[in-house]
Amino acid sequence: MKFSTTVELSGSDISSDAIVARQAIRDHEVVRLSPARTPEDLRNYYDSLVEAIGTPVNIAEDFTMGGAPTGERWSEIRYRSDVPDMDAFRHSKNAQPLHTDESYVSSAAGVMLFYCEAAAPRGGETTFISGRSLVDFMAAEEAELLERLQTVNVRYQKAADFKDRPIVKIADDGTVDLNFNFYCLGADPAPEAEKLNRDFHEFLETRLPSELILPVGLNRGEGVTWRDDLVLHGRNSFDAVHTGDRAIWKTGLILPAA
Repeated sequence: MKFSTTVELSGSDISSDAIVARQAIRDHEVVRLSPARTPEDLRNYYDSLVEAIGTPVNIAEDFTMGGAPTGERWSEIRYRSDVPDMDAFRHSKNAQPLHTDESYVSSAAGVMLFYCEAAAPRGGETTFISGRSLVDFMAAEEAELLERLQTVNVRYQKAADFKDRPIVKIADDGTVDLNFNFYCLGADPAPEAEKLNRDFHEFLETRLPSELILPVGLNRGEGVTWRDDLVLHGRNSFDAVHTGDRAIWKTGLILPAA
């Protein structure tokens, strides 16, 4: 599987757009979706598109209730001037550390999709690093940390859902399976798991070369998909003053069998 690509969609022909997008998602870890014409009704277009690509997953959560599921398809990632920065990354303008969205989701969708309702005046790019590039770098420069990432189980949890597994799994064919979210560490972690969570976060923030990271900025109407278990993603900080200066919507997607 290749790392990233951009595909041009019509923005109107759902059937053909879904075929193009689905094939790109099968072949790439990160896919930027760029409609030639911005759909007038973004929600209707992207609802129809994800339904035509595969099976959408209702992933929305209520941050005021500890991340409890709401049963809604689309999760709102909108800058809100009334929400303190550290209460919820989705409503702040801060940079967001690299992570996987489904670190605590026991029944994972596997594919995540954003679409942009409003782009920030400056910044706000979603950042990606391929698990293969990450492991190759760590094997050469951070071998001890990489070994711990593969052997120590770490539980990530939100509300009642959780996963308990190593942060990095490497299959015999070299496929890298990632599961990490510094801020979602489960309650009462084992000391070695707590230390590993902190050490890996510190490595990603301070010692990971920036040239390994791909920033993807979206204009209004554009989208991006990623394979959540194959990459880490984060966000650059951005300029915003008023609620809605940046607005993204996110859902999960299960691809049909090939």
